[in-house]
Amino acid sequence: MTSSLLRTLLIMGLMTSFCPAQDTDLKGTLDAAYSRWRRAVESQDAKAWAASISMYRQVVTRNHIVSQGLPFPKAVFEIPLNPADTSKLRLLEAQAVGDTAHLLFFGKADIGGDPDQIPDNLFMVKFLRENGIWKFDSNKLIHLRTQPELRAKLQRGEQPDFLDEPEFTPPGKGPAVPAVCPVPDHVTGCTLQSLGFETDLKINGYDYFAEDRSIKFFVIGGLKNGANELTLTIKPADVPAEAERLVTVDLFIQPDKVGAKGVRVFHYENKDPKFSGTVKLPFTIDAEVLAKGR
Repeated sequence: MTSSLLRTLLIMGLMTSFCPAQDTDLKGTLDAAYSRWRRAVESQDAKAWAASISMYRQVVTRNHIVSQGLPFPKAVFEIPLNPADTSKLRLLEAQAVGDTAHLLFFGKADIGGDPDQIPDNLFMVKFLRENGIWKFDSNKLIHLRTQPELRAKLQRGEQPDFLDEPEFTPPGKGPAVPAVCPVPDHVTGCTLQSLGFETDLKINGYDYFAEDRSIKFFVIGGLKNGANELTLTIKPADVPAEAERLVTVDLFIQPDKVGAKGVRVFHYENKDPKFSGTVKLPFTIDAEVLAKGR
């Protein structure tokens, strides 16, 4: 879980005949921003990494790392990364809206794995502008395995006809930078089941969401010794009438020894299929709870 989460966070983060002239300067600026981040990752230079990545992504990455009991920024470079070389990809679009921008490429984006087995896909690199400077934020590989006709069209060098779709348009405003979380007293994992419901979960000020599914994650900032706050806002989701409706929350504190079983310190369950509302559930972590669980 730790490795896959960090890898997702850290890597989230050829000019061709189809490159509008008005995008050339922007493309060069964004290319340079991406290259600074890529060099920082490859050289494992923590100072350069922090200078090249958006503050939003830096804080999100830092919060997830320390919440897993790992050292920051050292752990940034302990997960194998392979930032894609975009110079060999076909540029489809360089676009900026407000303080957000992206480069959209097509080709064999190598972010790890067997180079001979990499298919042609879309590869989007996202940027945020901070104090007038564009910085790398994240990247996204968009698989085309279910769209062979689109892949073939792009392989023939034809122009894309989907660039005006919302998912291919920068939003115009970047996300708010989250608060820097404390180093946890207790590294904590959460399992949230939200079957047939939309559930907003807040634990000690940090938000999570699930709609008609189950998710597992590390609690940002972990749990504290003493008082902790948990709030659930639940409403029915639009699902078939016969679908199961259930909300459960379980919190487990990570054991000190590898292989040992975590201690469940919180449990909530609601099977009322018509429930809608907000529930505040403060709880305490003390020596007895840590020894016996809940």
